[in-house]
Amino acid sequence: MTISIAQSRQQLSALIAAAQQQPQVITKRNTPVAVLVSADYFARSEAAVKPVADSFYSQVLQLREEFPPPDDTGLAGPDPGARQSAWQRANAFADPV
Repeated sequence: MTISIAQSRQQLSALIAAAQQQPQVITKRNTPVAVLVSADYFARSEAAVKPVADSFYSQVLQLREEFPPPDDTGLAGPDPGARQSAWQRANAFADPV
Protein backbone atom coordinates (compact mmCIF):
# COMPACT_ATOMS: atom_id res chain seq x y z
CA MET A 1 0.00 0.00 0.00
CA THR A 2 1.23 3.51 -0.80
CA ILE A 3 -0.01 6.48 1.18
CA SER A 4 0.91 10.17 1.31
CA ILE A 5 2.30 11.84 4.41
CA ALA A 6 -0.90 13.86 4.86
CA GLN A 7 -3.08 10.74 4.64
CA SER A 8 -0.76 8.85 7.00
CA ARG A 9 -1.27 11.52 9.67
CA GLN A 10 -5.04 11.16 9.43
CA GLN A 11 -5.05 7.36 9.27
CA LEU A 12 -2.14 6.43 11.51
CA SER A 13 -3.87 3.58 13.36
CA ALA A 14 -5.08 2.03 10.09
CA LEU A 15 -1.59 2.43 8.62
CA ILE A 16 -0.02 0.68 11.61
CA ALA A 17 -2.54 -2.15 11.33
CA ALA A 18 -1.77 -2.54 7.63
CA ALA A 19 1.98 -2.56 8.37
CA GLN A 20 1.42 -5.72 10.43
CA GLN A 21 0.53 -7.49 7.17
CA GLN A 22 3.04 -5.93 4.76
CA PRO A 23 5.38 -2.92 4.53
CA GLN A 24 3.61 0.39 3.84
CA VAL A 25 5.27 3.00 1.61
CA ILE A 26 4.80 6.65 2.62
CA THR A 27 5.19 9.21 -0.15
CA LYS A 28 5.71 12.94 -0.47
CA ARG A 29 4.58 14.37 -3.81
CA ASN A 30 4.44 10.83 -5.25
CA THR A 31 8.05 10.12 -4.25
CA PRO A 32 8.69 7.37 -1.67
CA VAL A 33 10.24 8.85 1.47
CA ALA A 34 9.70 6.17 4.13
CA VAL A 35 8.48 2.64 4.72
CA LEU A 36 6.51 1.60 7.79
CA VAL A 37 7.05 -2.02 8.81
CA SER A 38 5.97 -4.12 11.77
CA ALA A 39 8.34 -4.50 14.71
CA ASP A 40 8.58 -8.24 13.97
CA TYR A 41 9.58 -7.59 10.34
CA PHE A 42 12.18 -5.06 11.48
CA ALA A 43 13.66 -7.46 14.07
CA ARG A 44 13.93 -10.25 11.49
CA SER A 45 15.61 -7.88 9.04
CA GLU A 46 18.10 -6.69 11.67
CA ALA A 47 18.91 -10.27 12.67
CA ALA A 48 19.45 -11.27 9.05
CA VAL A 49 21.84 -8.39 8.37
CA LYS A 50 23.92 -8.41 11.55
CA PRO A 51 25.71 -11.78 11.13
CA VAL A 52 26.61 -10.90 7.56
CA ALA A 53 28.15 -7.60 8.65
CA ASP A 54 30.06 -9.25 11.50
CA SER A 55 31.36 -12.06 9.33
CA PHE A 56 32.35 -9.59 6.58
CA TYR A 57 34.34 -7.51 9.06
CA SER A 58 36.08 -10.58 10.45
CA GLN A 59 36.95 -11.66 6.90
CA VAL A 60 38.44 -8.23 6.19
CA LEU A 61 40.56 -8.45 9.34
CA GLN A 62 41.71 -11.94 8.41
CA LEU A 63 42.68 -10.79 4.90
CA ARG A 64 44.61 -7.84 6.33
CA GLU A 65 46.60 -10.24 8.50
CA GLU A 66 47.33 -12.57 5.57
CA PHE A 67 48.05 -9.80 3.07
CA PRO A 68 49.18 -6.67 4.90
CA PRO A 69 48.80 -3.51 2.83
CA PRO A 70 52.02 -2.14 1.37
CA ASP A 71 53.32 0.79 3.35
CA ASP A 72 55.83 2.97 1.54
CA THR A 73 56.15 5.44 4.42
CA GLY A 74 57.69 2.95 6.81
CA LEU A 75 54.92 3.43 9.37
CA ALA A 76 54.09 -0.27 9.50
CA GLY A 77 56.48 -3.00 10.41
CA PRO A 78 58.52 -4.34 13.27
CA ASP A 79 61.04 -1.44 13.32
CA PRO A 80 59.79 1.16 15.84
CA GLY A 81 62.40 3.66 14.63
CA ALA A 82 60.89 3.66 11.13
CA ARG A 83 57.82 5.46 12.41
CA GLN A 84 59.82 8.33 13.83
CA SER A 85 62.01 8.73 10.75
CA ALA A 86 58.98 8.72 8.45
CA TRP A 87 57.49 11.67 10.33
CA GLN A 88 60.76 13.55 10.26
CA ARG A 89 61.27 13.40 6.49
CA ALA A 90 61.64 16.71 4.70
CA ASN A 91 58.56 18.12 3.02
CA ALA A 92 58.83 17.84 -0.75
CA PHE A 93 57.04 21.17 -1.17
CA ALA A 94 59.15 23.14 1.31
CA ASP A 95 61.94 25.41 0.14
CA PRO A 96 65.35 23.76 0.40
CA VAL A 97 67.41 24.90 3.36
